[in-house]
Amino acid sequence: MDSSLKCVFLISLVYCVVKVNSLTLTQSFENQFILFIDDQPLIEHNGVEPAIAVGSSDTNFTEDQGNFIINEDIFEKIELSTCDTDQSGMPTLFKARCYNAEYFPEIAVDVVVEEKDSTLFQKFAVINVTLSGRERLWFRLASNSTEKIYGAGEQFTYLNLKGREFPMWIREQGVGRNLSSPLTQIVESGSPGAGGDYHTTYYPAPIFLSTWNYVISGKQKRYSILNFTSPTRKEIYVHDNELILNVGTAANLMELVNGINLEVSRISPTLPDWIYNGAIIAVQGGTQNMLDKLQQCLDNGVKVSAIWIQDWAGKIVTSFGYRVFWNWRWNEELYPGLDSVISNLAEKGIQVAAYINPHLNVEGDLFLEADTLGYLLKNDQGETYRQDFGGFLAGTIDFSNPLAKQWYADLIQKNIIEFGFKGFMADFGEYTPIDAVFSEPSDPYEFHNLLPVLWASTVRLALEQSGTLNSVLPWARSGFTGAQYFHSMMWAGDQNVDWSKSDGLPSSIVAALSLGLSGFGLSHSDIGGYTTLNGILTRSEELLLRWAEYSVFTPLMRTHEGNKPELNHQVYSTNDTLKSFARLSAIYTSLTPYHQEVVSQVSTLGTPAMSPLFLHFPEDLETFEIQYEFMYGFDLLVSPVLEISKSNQQVYLPSSRWIHFWDDDQQVVEGPTSITINATLGKTPVFFRADSKWAPLFSDIRNRFNY
Repeated sequence: MDSSLKCVFLISLVYCVVKVNSLTLTQSFENQFILFIDDQPLIEHNGVEPAIAVGSSDTNFTEDQGNFIINEDIFEKIELSTCDTDQSGMPTLFKARCYNAEYFPEIAVDVVVEEKDSTLFQKFAVINVTLSGRERLWFRLASNSTEKIYGAGEQFTYLNLKGREFPMWIREQGVGRNLSSPLTQIVESGSPGAGGDYHTTYYPAPIFLSTWNYVISGKQKRYSILNFTSPTRKEIYVHDNELILNVGTAANLMELVNGINLEVSRISPTLPDWIYNGAIIAVQGGTQNMLDKLQQCLDNGVKVSAIWIQDWAGKIVTSFGYRVFWNWRWNEELYPGLDSVISNLAEKGIQVAAYINPHLNVEGDLFLEADTLGYLLKNDQGETYRQDFGGFLAGTIDFSNPLAKQWYADLIQKNIIEFGFKGFMADFGEYTPIDAVFSEPSDPYEFHNLLPVLWASTVRLALEQSGTLNSVLPWARSGFTGAQYFHSMMWAGDQNVDWSKSDGLPSSIVAALSLGLSGFGLSHSDIGGYTTLNGILTRSEELLLRWAEYSVFTPLMRTHEGNKPELNHQVYSTNDTLKSFARLSAIYTSLTPYHQEVVSQVSTLGTPAMSPLFLHFPEDLETFEIQYEFMYGFDLLVSPVLEISKSNQQVYLPSSRWIHFWDDDQQVVEGPTSITINATLGKTPVFFRADSKWAPLFSDIRNRFNY
C-alpha cells in the first residue's frame, strides 16, 4: 500500500493530507478534518459543525392496526465538538475519538474507518461508530446543497430525498399520505395515524446513494432516521450505542446501483415463465364466480396467465370492506371443487394464485393449533397476543422460534403449493407491536423491523423445500434490510384508487424506482389501486386502464378488485373495458422476450427492471429530478399518463436517438429534447432507442396493436 503525507500551509492554519488507497484525510491542527473516499467528502468535522452528537430521549410507539404514531422527547443532546484523530494504524485505518470536554471521559465516541476488498464496488470501506455513556447517536456525513440522494427503501412521494427526513420504521403506508390533503385529514380524524405521511412505508431500508458516487448502507435494525434536511450534512440518527455503515464507491451511478443490487441480493431473481402468458386477473366470491369472470375475460380476448383468488380460505366483511378469513386452508364451502378446477385450468395454460400472511384469525382452527403449540407471539402478560387487524383479532407467528417457522413453511407447502397454486401474495408483516414477546431473546425494537425479513425467509424456505423456486411466484409488500435475500418480487401495497401523487397511481412509479435503487430490482403494483372509501374514492374506468397500460411495461401485470369490489370499475365491468384490457394484455405477452431479458439483467448485472433516467444518462442534469418517467430495461423509456382526461403528454427525452413506440412513420427524435405527443387512452407514451436490437419486435407490436 502506498502512503504519502503532504502538509499545506494556508493562512494561519496547517493542513496535512494523508492518503491511503481510497481514503484521504485532510486535517488541520485546529480540530478540523475531512475524510474523503475516492476524492469525495465522506466525514467532515469542525468545532462549529461537529460530526457527532449524543444524548437521551423518551420515545413512545403507539400502534393501531399497523399504523404507528411515534412521539419522541429528546431531553438531552450533547454536541461532541472535539475529535482527536489517530493515524497510528495507517495505512489500514482512520481512527478518531470524539468528545465534549465537559462530559469527558464519561461520554466518548470512537470512529474507525477501514478499507475492505470488494468485487462489486470500486472502493469499499466500513465505518464503525461506538458510543459509551448514552443511548442516542447522531452521526453526520458531509454534504452540500447540490448533492442529490436516493434510496431509503420503498418511498412513494419523493425520489430525491434531499431536504427531508425518513424514519426507518416499518408500518402501514397510510391512506392519503399527505397531511395537508383533505382526504388524509378525514382519515386522521377517524383514526389518528391512519392517514400516513410522505415518509410512511411498508419497506424502509437504511441505505442511500449519493450523486457523489457512493452508497451508504447501514446495519442498524432499531428505529433510526435518515435526515437530509441540512444543506451541509447527511445525518443518521439511531436508537443504539453502535452504528455500522458500509460505504461503496463506483465510477458512475449505474455501476453503483448494480453493485447495491448484487451485494444485497444473494439469490438470482427467478420469475416463472407462465407469468408472461398474460395478466394475473383478480377475482373473488367463489368457484362459479371465478369461472364466470375468467370465461368473460377469455371470450373478449384477454390474455390470462392466472386467476388470483385471495379469498380461497374464506371471507369476512368489515367496515373497511371485503376481507379474507385468515385461516390458511381451502374453504370448500366457498370454493367447491377448487382442486379439480386448478388442475383443469392448468391443462389449458392458466394458473391459479392464492393469498397468505403471517397472521391467523382467532376464529380459525389453525390459530388454535398454533396457539396450543406455543407458536404465536405473546403479550407482556405471557398470553397469546390477539391483535386488532381492523374488525377482527388475529395472532402472529413467532418466526424467531425455528419450530414455528418450519411449521408455517410446512403449512405453505401443503395448503398452497402442493394444493396446486402457482403463485400467492405474501402479505403483511408491518404490525408487530413493541410490547410483543417472542421466543428468541432479542430486542423488541429490532424484532419489529426484523419480522418481515423472517416472514420472507419462511416463504423462501417453503419454496426451497418443495423444489418450486422456479415455478411458484410469491409477491410481498413489507420488508427491511435482508428481505431481498429471500423474495423475488415485491408489489407496492395499497394505493388509493385515484390520481394523487402522494398515494395514487403516480406513487406506484416512485415506489418501484426507489426500491430499485435500494437493492430490490423487481416490483409491480395493483392495477387500478386498492383503497376505496365510500363516497370519497371509487375507481374509474379511465384510472383502471391508464394503470393497466403502464403496467404493460413492467415485469408483472396483475389486477386487484380493491377492498370494495362492488364500488370499483373492474376489468370485467363492461365489454368495452374488456376489449381495451385484452389489447393491453396481448401487448404485454408480445413483449415476452424483452421482459425476460430485463428480468435476467436484474440478477446478472444488478440493473433494476424499472430505473430512473439518471442511471442511464448521468451527464444529463435534467434527469435527476424526473421521477415519473422511467427506463424499462435499457431500451424503453416510459412516461405514464398520470392525470385525468389527458390526451397529450410532454415527454423529456435524454441524449440519444428515439422512436415513438406508436408512431407509424418511425421518425427518429434526437435528444435531449422535450416533445409533446398524442397520449390517447391505451397508448402510454413510450419511446425506444433507434439502434435497439429489439426495434423489430417493437415495430411488429406497433403494427399489430396501433389502433
